[in-house]
Amino acid sequence: MQRIVESIISMYDCNISEDISSPSPAHDCFRVHFVNYRSLEGIELPVWGPRRLNDFELILALRGEFEFLSCDTGEMVRQHPGEVLTIRPGESHIYRLEGDPAGAFFSCIHLEPPVTAAGKHEAAPPPRLAAFPAELAVGELFRRADWLFHHPGNRTELLLSEVGRLIWLYLFEAPHVVNHDERLEAMLDFLERNLSTHPTRLDLARKFHLTPQRINAIFKAELGMSPGEYVHRELAERGYALLHDEQLSVKEVAARLNFSSAFYFSRIFRKVFGVPPSSV
Repeated sequence: MQRIVESIISMYDCNISEDISSPSPAHDCFRVHFVNYRSLEGIELPVWGPRRLNDFELILALRGEFEFLSCDTGEMVRQHPGEVLTIRPGESHIYRLEGDPAGAFFSCIHLEPPVTAAGKHEAAPPPRLAAFPAELAVGELFRRADWLFHHPGNRTELLLSEVGRLIWLYLFEAPHVVNHDERLEAMLDFLERNLSTHPTRLDLARKFHLTPQRINAIFKAELGMSPGEYVHRELAERGYALLHDEQLSVKEVAARLNFSSAFYFSRIFRKVFGVPPSSV
């Protein structure tokens, strides 16, 4: 993912004229209006709406389960960690967290895709819900968008436009059908409740009376990653929240998450995000 970000920067370094005060035509740009990447801990009532938006909102669930309800059609969608939900302009809806805000984490991007000369969006909207294999690291794109949005610079608008475009394109890139195996739901809940002990697929096998190989196959088929990769991702996401939101040191975060050492935590963090925790 770091290579993807660097390639975006490199592309602009090579192809954008030095007169960066002249933005690209509006019809060719993704305009990013707002980004966040945050923990929901401390929010008493994490419910948004009923409301209507003037732009698209793309929401990535990182931890916790969320629910979308369309007030216009009655459509109800359950969103799980690792899935991106698209809310379209003008639709009346309610979006809320299901369960305890403690430990929940999400990211949202408000954006407007390119429009035609007639003022209409160029393409049909993305699917309501999409999930991706771990190797695409879509969560890192959301995190990078948040960093760019809150650290403005000469080329921030252009970079944000390209990160928004890349996320948008991924939403159309053969997303996994979101129809979780009921066993997976139970296993994810078990992992969430026991994350501090760093559970393994052997723990899952003993708990759910399946072979480790079968456990691995279910995770690969449903989430595109192994149980170990899922646990590492969740721990890294919690680590990011502690580093970013609570300003803890790498050593303090490692201890809080029950890692044997700061070095081991740093290795897992770098593997998930592509950068060391000291860069947060």
